[in-house]
Amino acid sequence: MRADTKTIGIHAKPQQVVDFLADPMNLPRWAVGFAKGVRRDGDRWIVTTGSGEMGVRIVAERGLGVVDSFMSPAPGVEGLAASRVVPAGDGVEYVFTQFQAPDMPDNVFAKNVQAIAHKLTVLKALLEIECPL
Repeated sequence: MRADTKTIGIHAKPQQVVDFLADPMNLPRWAVGFAKGVRRDGDRWIVTTGSGEMGVRIVAERGLGVVDSFMSPAPGVEGLAASRVVPAGDGVEYVFTQFQAPDMPDNVFAKNVQAIAHKLTVLKALLEIECPL
């Protein structure tokens, strides 16, 4: 299984970053290109993507800065995107690791790796600049 890790410095309080990331309703705001919309379905979340719908479960351990996303593109299939919010000076270093699923073609994983850099830039802008949107 292949993995890719990206980091970005964000000038924001660690708790602010964790709280933002732990709320599934924020996915369409920063995970542009992936999350077109999100809705609650009972005790789980459904994300509308460019390829259809997928279940998402976010596990956050606020005291440790852990925000892990478990994505279920099909019944019985679950992929992990692990992330950490690490205090760094007067901000944080956000660390995001994505894993290539066993059935994911290499070219799809490569596109996901390229796309995350843009998403992290959007996340940084949202958290550093107070915006009324």
